[in-house]
Amino acid sequence: MSTQRRSKISQVTKARRRDRDRSPFESRGLHDQIVNELGRRIVLGEFAANGLLPTESKLAAEWGISRNVLREAVKVLVGKGLLEVRPKTGTRIRPRTDWNLLDRSVLDWHASSKEQTRHALHLVEFRLIVEPRASYLAAKRASRAERTEILEACTRLENCVSHPSDIPHTDLVFHDLIHRASQNPLLIYLGTLLGSLMSVQVRLTSEDLEQFKKGLTYHRKLAEAILERNAERAEAMSTALVRMPYNDLAERLRVKSTNRL
Repeated sequence: MSTQRRSKISQVTKARRRDRDRSPFESRGLHDQIVNELGRRIVLGEFAANGLLPTESKLAAEWGISRNVLREAVKVLVGKGLLEVRPKTGTRIRPRTDWNLLDRSVLDWHASSKEQTRHALHLVEFRLIVEPRASYLAAKRASRAERTEILEACTRLENCVSHPSDIPHTDLVFHDLIHRASQNPLLIYLGTLLGSLMSVQVRLTSEDLEQFKKGLTYHRKLAEAILERNAERAEAMSTALVRMPYNDLAERLRVKSTNRL
């Protein structure tokens, strides 16, 4: 065998060995994949009930990464409120009430959890508190172009009756436009931030096409109220609109009427 051929075989063998030994995260080449995997598993409740994470050595070995890389991922999750590191006692999962629940990643992890229906209820309950007032402000403050855009978005949503798979994205666009038209930076930020989890709620509550069609009436009345600068009517239509998925999810989870908004 020639020297050149032996060299080529050696290179292939080394490449195969590197592929075999590579961490599952290296192929994606992103540090945030480690953060995402660890954060997702915490939210899904996959770790011990006592709240302690497995040891550094165990997690690092499982994922084929160094302890330093793992520590950097833990720091990110500490910043999101999911973890706390205590000397001698290890890394502990913090109570859910301490998590940064409006963090984009935390919202995404909740959207894929087995408790997604309950989290969807929490979100739509939050929407019921915030969104009607955002609609009120949109009716007062929206520019002519914004009012027209909201009306056009409503028409696109109505056209989704023939294309149900387009409902979640199209509905999110409609509501995001209203938040933006409020011209309140915090409401705009919240509207954008909640999009990932709201998509789960919309998907859950638009499965019944007939129910979705009923909601279109309120979408149209809301868009028209904003167009006409009728703030009180816009708030009322927004309340009626958001209450539909709220009642739907509350019924599924058997929330007592005395405990509802």
